[in-house]
Amino acid sequence: MDVRILHLTLKKEWFDLMISGKKRVEYRKPSKWIISRLEKEYDVIRFINGYGSDKPYFVCEYKGFEISKKSETINLEKSEIQVEKGSYMINLGKILEIGNVKKPLHPNQISNG
Repeated sequence: MDVRILHLTLKKEWFDLMISGKKRVEYRKPSKWIISRLEKEYDVIRFINGYGSDKPYFVCEYKGFEISKKSETINLEKSEIQVEKGSYMINLGKILEIGNVKKPLHPNQISNG
């Protein structure tokens, strides 16, 4: 069976919050493009930060989508998400794969030489 993959691009701020598990929903304004994508069925979502094969990415389970019934502001750490009524809320499941992500060094691993 072929895995059905939804490909989406993210800004670094949102990518980092998702990979850390702090952001579990991706919000998209309604557009012909996103509507045409979400008309299909998927198994996973592949999020990429930027463009190109060497860019950071992760793959997570796709848990469907909902349409926002109200406008609201969601605060995540130092970030704020403005969700408009009618926005698409794409639900993320467990992260299955992470690639091309530079892991920060622990202070004890940094050499001064």
